[in-house]
Amino acid sequence: MEVLRIEYATGYMELIVEAFFPCKLPVARKIALLINRYCSDEVKTELLSELREMADGYQALCDMYKEKAEELPAGSPMKRYWKAQFNRTEIPRKRMERNIDLVSGGKTDARKKDA
Repeated sequence: MEVLRIEYATGYMELIVEAFFPCKLPVARKIALLINRYCSDEVKTELLSELREMADGYQALCDMYKEKAEELPAGSPMKRYWKAQFNRTEIPRKRMERNIDLVSGGKTDARKKDA
């Protein structure tokens, strides 16, 4: 799925999936509400499949960066570099998990999920 089209009574919205997701939580809440209200189950299933595939990609990158950092001696510049790469990739990975949870009809707040 390249473009997600959400059609509602007064018009429609098209989102380029790879450019839009992962999005920050306030935006994810709003878009998940529209998706759950106006999209068919087939479209939601296809979107969730695409989002999970993207999340797997982020997870693979995180694992690779973490592995490279662990191989290097403590305090080395390359270790710091790979740890920074990991941290930069971990943020969108977590966002993607929350986006998937919201689109699949999960809770609207990640903090409530842990409670």
